[in-house]
Amino acid sequence: MEHQPNPVGTDESTGKGASEAPASVETPTPKRSRKRWPIAVAVVAVVLVVAGVGFTVWHSQPTFCNAICHEPMDPYVEGYYGQPELMAYTHQVEDIACLDCHVPTLEEQVTEGLSWIRGDYEVDEAGMLTTVGVRSDSAMCATSGCHEWNDVVAATENWGGEEGVNPHFSHQGEAIDCSNCHSAHGTSIMYCNTCHDYEVPEGWIEPVKSNTVA
Repeated sequence: MEHQPNPVGTDESTGKGASEAPASVETPTPKRSRKRWPIAVAVVAVVLVVAGVGFTVWHSQPTFCNAICHEPMDPYVEGYYGQPELMAYTHQVEDIACLDCHVPTLEEQVTEGLSWIRGDYEVDEAGMLTTVGVRSDSAMCATSGCHEWNDVVAATENWGGEEGVNPHFSHQGEAIDCSNCHSAHGTSIMYCNTCHDYEVPEGWIEPVKSNTVA
Protein backbone atom coordinates (compact mmCIF):
# COMPACT_ATOMS: atom_id res chain seq x y z
CA MET A 1 0.00 0.00 0.00
CA GLU A 2 1.33 3.32 -0.99
CA HIS A 3 2.13 5.56 1.90
CA GLN A 4 0.05 8.70 1.95
CA PRO A 5 1.72 11.77 3.30
CA ASN A 6 0.23 13.30 6.39
CA PRO A 7 -1.88 16.32 5.87
CA VAL A 8 -0.05 19.49 6.62
CA GLY A 9 -0.29 20.49 10.24
CA THR A 10 -1.41 17.07 11.48
CA ASP A 11 0.47 15.16 14.16
CA GLU A 12 0.88 11.60 13.03
CA SER A 13 0.77 10.03 16.50
CA THR A 14 -2.21 11.94 17.85
CA GLY A 15 -4.05 12.95 14.78
CA LYS A 16 -4.28 16.46 16.20
CA GLY A 17 -3.26 19.48 14.35
CA ALA A 18 0.29 20.60 14.99
CA SER A 19 -0.99 24.04 15.74
CA GLU A 20 -2.98 22.73 18.71
CA ALA A 21 -0.69 22.97 21.79
CA PRO A 22 -1.03 20.20 24.38
CA ALA A 23 -3.10 21.11 27.43
CA SER A 24 -0.87 22.55 30.16
CA VAL A 25 -0.82 20.77 33.51
CA GLU A 26 -1.40 23.23 36.37
CA THR A 27 0.97 22.89 39.27
CA PRO A 28 -1.03 22.88 42.55
CA THR A 29 -0.34 25.90 44.68
CA PRO A 30 0.92 24.79 48.07
CA LYS A 31 -1.56 25.64 50.86
CA ARG A 32 -0.37 27.99 53.49
CA SER A 33 0.41 26.18 56.70
CA ARG A 34 -2.14 27.28 59.24
CA LYS A 35 -0.81 28.43 62.58
CA ARG A 36 -2.38 26.07 65.07
CA TRP A 37 -0.54 27.20 68.21
CA PRO A 38 -3.26 29.70 69.26
CA ILE A 39 -5.78 26.84 69.29
CA ALA A 40 -3.44 24.64 71.31
CA VAL A 41 -2.81 27.43 73.80
CA ALA A 42 -6.57 28.06 74.13
CA VAL A 43 -7.26 24.36 74.75
CA VAL A 44 -4.53 24.17 77.41
CA ALA A 45 -5.88 27.33 79.06
CA VAL A 46 -9.42 25.90 79.18
CA VAL A 47 -8.16 22.62 80.65
CA LEU A 48 -6.19 24.49 83.33
CA VAL A 49 -9.19 26.65 84.22
CA VAL A 50 -11.51 23.63 84.48
CA ALA A 51 -8.92 21.75 86.56
CA GLY A 52 -8.48 24.78 88.81
CA VAL A 53 -12.21 25.15 89.36
CA GLY A 54 -12.53 21.43 90.06
CA PHE A 55 -9.68 21.52 92.58
CA THR A 56 -11.18 24.58 94.30
CA VAL A 57 -14.53 22.82 94.68
CA TRP A 58 -12.84 19.65 95.97
CA HIS A 59 -10.64 21.66 98.34
CA SER A 60 -13.75 23.15 99.97
CA GLN A 61 -15.19 19.70 100.74
CA PRO A 62 -14.52 18.02 104.12
CA THR A 63 -13.36 14.87 102.31
CA PHE A 64 -10.38 16.85 100.98
CA CYS A 65 -8.97 16.96 104.52
CA ASN A 66 -8.40 13.21 104.74
CA ALA A 67 -7.97 12.43 101.04
CA ILE A 68 -4.22 12.21 101.60
CA CYS A 69 -3.74 12.87 105.32
CA HIS A 70 -5.66 9.81 106.55
CA GLU A 71 -3.82 10.22 109.82
CA PRO A 72 -4.76 12.30 111.67
CA MET A 73 -7.74 13.63 109.69
CA ASP A 74 -9.83 10.45 109.34
CA PRO A 75 -11.41 10.70 112.84
CA TYR A 76 -12.40 14.32 112.25
CA VAL A 77 -14.05 13.68 108.89
CA GLU A 78 -15.74 10.49 110.10
CA GLY A 79 -17.13 12.35 113.11
CA TYR A 80 -18.33 15.18 110.89
CA TYR A 81 -20.41 12.75 108.82
CA GLY A 82 -21.28 9.97 111.23
CA GLN A 83 -21.39 10.99 114.91
CA PRO A 84 -24.64 12.82 115.75
CA GLU A 85 -23.45 13.58 119.29
CA LEU A 86 -20.70 15.86 117.96
CA MET A 87 -21.07 19.55 117.27
CA ALA A 88 -19.24 18.99 113.98
CA TYR A 89 -22.05 16.66 112.87
CA THR A 90 -24.61 19.36 113.72
CA HIS A 91 -22.70 21.74 111.47
CA GLN A 92 -22.74 19.13 108.70
CA VAL A 93 -26.53 18.81 109.00
CA GLU A 94 -26.74 22.58 108.61
CA ASP A 95 -24.58 22.32 105.46
CA ILE A 96 -21.64 24.10 107.05
CA ALA A 97 -18.33 22.85 105.66
CA CYS A 98 -15.01 22.72 107.49
CA LEU A 99 -13.58 25.70 105.63
CA ASP A 100 -16.59 27.81 106.58
CA CYS A 101 -15.11 27.86 110.09
CA HIS A 102 -11.48 26.95 109.50
CA VAL A 103 -10.10 29.45 106.99
CA PRO A 104 -6.37 28.74 106.88
CA THR A 105 -3.88 30.99 105.16
CA LEU A 106 -1.54 29.61 102.52
CA GLU A 107 1.30 29.78 105.04
CA GLU A 108 -0.69 27.73 107.56
CA GLN A 109 -1.53 25.10 104.95
CA VAL A 110 2.12 24.80 103.91
CA THR A 111 3.19 24.51 107.57
CA GLU A 112 0.57 21.81 108.23
CA GLY A 113 1.60 19.95 105.09
CA LEU A 114 5.26 19.94 106.11
CA SER A 115 4.34 18.80 109.64
CA TRP A 116 2.40 15.89 108.15
CA ILE A 117 5.26 14.93 105.82
CA ARG A 118 7.75 14.99 108.71
CA GLY A 119 5.32 13.22 111.05
CA ASP A 120 5.74 16.14 113.42
CA TYR A 121 2.50 15.61 115.35
CA GLU A 122 1.04 13.36 118.04
CA VAL A 123 -2.32 11.63 118.31
CA ASP A 124 -4.15 10.03 121.21
CA GLU A 125 -5.74 6.57 121.38
CA ALA A 126 -8.71 7.79 119.34
CA GLY A 127 -6.41 9.14 116.63
CA MET A 128 -7.15 12.77 117.50
CA LEU A 129 -4.42 15.40 117.64
CA THR A 130 -3.14 15.87 121.17
CA THR A 131 -1.95 19.43 120.67
CA VAL A 132 -4.34 22.35 120.81
CA GLY A 133 -4.94 23.73 117.37
CA VAL A 134 -7.58 26.31 116.52
CA ARG A 135 -9.18 28.00 119.50
CA SER A 136 -12.77 28.95 118.70
CA ASP A 137 -13.66 32.37 120.09
CA SER A 138 -16.55 34.78 119.63
CA ALA A 139 -14.79 36.40 116.68
CA MET A 140 -14.88 33.04 114.91
CA CYS A 141 -18.30 31.77 115.97
CA ALA A 142 -20.42 34.79 116.86
CA THR A 143 -20.40 36.31 113.40
CA SER A 144 -23.12 37.39 111.03
CA GLY A 145 -24.80 34.38 109.49
CA CYS A 146 -23.54 32.03 112.21
CA HIS A 147 -24.28 32.57 115.89
CA GLU A 148 -25.62 35.99 116.80
CA TRP A 149 -24.09 36.71 120.18
CA ASN A 150 -27.14 38.48 121.63
CA ASP A 151 -29.29 35.48 120.72
CA VAL A 152 -26.80 33.13 122.37
CA VAL A 153 -26.81 35.16 125.58
CA ALA A 154 -30.61 35.32 125.62
CA ALA A 155 -30.93 31.55 125.08
CA THR A 156 -28.99 30.74 128.27
CA GLU A 157 -30.45 33.37 130.58
CA ASN A 158 -31.26 32.00 134.06
CA TRP A 159 -29.48 28.77 133.19
CA GLY A 160 -30.92 25.70 134.85
CA GLY A 161 -33.66 27.77 136.46
CA GLU A 162 -31.15 29.68 138.58
CA GLU A 163 -31.88 33.40 138.64
CA GLY A 164 -29.02 35.49 137.29
CA VAL A 165 -26.98 32.52 136.05
CA ASN A 166 -25.86 32.77 132.44
CA PRO A 167 -22.81 30.84 131.14
CA HIS A 168 -22.53 33.29 128.24
CA PHE A 169 -22.79 36.40 130.38
CA SER A 170 -20.79 35.68 133.51
CA HIS A 171 -18.38 37.48 135.79
CA GLN A 172 -15.61 36.42 133.40
CA GLY A 173 -17.24 38.39 130.60
CA GLU A 174 -16.03 37.22 127.20
CA ALA A 175 -12.49 36.54 128.28
CA ILE A 176 -12.76 32.79 127.64
CA ASP A 177 -13.04 31.19 124.21
CA CYS A 178 -16.08 29.29 123.00
CA SER A 179 -13.87 26.20 122.83
CA ASN A 180 -13.28 26.34 126.58
CA CYS A 181 -16.70 24.65 126.78
CA HIS A 182 -17.73 23.69 123.26
CA SER A 183 -15.81 20.98 121.44
CA ALA A 184 -16.64 20.50 117.77
CA HIS A 185 -14.86 17.15 117.43
CA GLY A 186 -15.06 15.80 120.96
CA THR A 187 -17.15 15.90 124.12
CA SER A 188 -18.03 19.38 125.34
CA ILE A 189 -17.31 20.30 128.94
CA MET A 190 -19.17 22.51 131.43
CA TYR A 191 -16.22 24.77 132.13
CA CYS A 192 -18.20 26.90 134.65
CA ASN A 193 -18.42 23.89 136.93
CA THR A 194 -14.72 24.05 137.56
CA CYS A 195 -15.91 26.30 140.38
CA HIS A 196 -19.71 26.20 140.26
CA ASP A 197 -22.32 23.46 140.26
CA TYR A 198 -24.60 24.44 137.39
CA GLU A 199 -26.79 22.17 135.28
CA VAL A 200 -24.75 20.20 132.77
CA PRO A 201 -26.17 19.84 129.25
CA GLU A 202 -26.94 16.29 128.14
CA GLY A 203 -23.90 14.56 126.70
CA TRP A 204 -21.46 17.03 128.26
CA ILE A 205 -18.94 16.19 130.96
CA GLU A 206 -18.00 17.77 134.28
CA PRO A 207 -14.56 19.34 134.63
CA VAL A 208 -12.18 18.63 137.46
CA LYS A 209 -13.27 20.72 140.44
CA SER A 210 -11.15 23.64 141.50
CA ASN A 211 -10.49 24.41 145.16
CA THR A 212 -11.54 28.01 144.53
CA VAL A 213 -15.25 28.79 144.42
CA ALA A 214 -16.22 32.01 142.65
